[in-house]
Amino acid sequence: MSHSLSRLSRSVGVAAAALSLGVGALLVASPGPATAGPGTPPLDHFLCYQSTGKGFVVNPNLLLKNVIQPAPFHPVRVGAISTHCNPANKSVPVAVFTSKNPLAHLLCWSIGNPIKTVKVLVSNQFGKATMNAGSPTRLCLPTWKSLVAAPNMTPVQPPRLDHFVCYPLAALAASYGFKAPGIVKVLDEFSVPKYTQVRIGIANLLCVPTTKIIPGATFPPQTPTDLSLVCFPINPTPFFRVVFDQNQFGQGPVLPTPKAEQLCLPSTLQVSVTPGP
Repeated sequence: MSHSLSRLSRSVGVAAAALSLGVGALLVASPGPATAGPGTPPLDHFLCYQSTGKGFVVNPNLLLKNVIQPAPFHPVRVGAISTHCNPANKSVPVAVFTSKNPLAHLLCWSIGNPIKTVKVLVSNQFGKATMNAGSPTRLCLPTWKSLVAAPNMTPVQPPRLDHFVCYPLAALAASYGFKAPGIVKVLDEFSVPKYTQVRIGIANLLCVPTTKIIPGATFPPQTPTDLSLVCFPINPTPFFRVVFDQNQFGQGPVLPTPKAEQLCLPSTLQVSVTPGP
């Protein structure tokens, strides 16, 4: 374990330090929205890249449940790796929101499980919006990442990060209150030491803390009040052509691309009792 940890630490040490330090003398703030309840674990911002990968084996007997789908469900389809997410710093004119868990990444698989549209109220540093959430499209696992070789870490997933199931969002024009600052810059391990200014699109994905159940083991969120992620499409930022990921499904090479890149913000979530149209 010590050799694996040493190799992983060397491969991300400079980046993790940069993520933790932020920029200059700007105000450094917590990444969670101010409305998070007491005792809620911090959740980072993430930069997410469309990706492919190999070497992982999805447990065919997994069940999932969360606040949108409270009854345990088995995805009718689990496809290929779809997305790799890095913890990130976000800089706006008055503050830098730095990563609190810079070694904890997310690796996501495409899934299918038709549900009726659900109306949700989501709130984060960009404001709040009532939106419609559709059928889930991603399952994301807490993931170690190395730039040089398979992580070979124990435990097999990083601590203090939930599993997530992600749902596409559709804006309701009269209830869309998100407004990004005029200047938003981001930094992750792919872009260190330089921040990249990004254009923020309309929120298009909601990732909800999720309990993953496999025979003999259950992996719940850390607390009942854990934050969700709301993701916004952005212009491409720097990326690495290959990284090495490890989680409960195994480990192997992952190939990110700048296509369909997203910035995901820690967010509070309220599911409406009124279903979406």
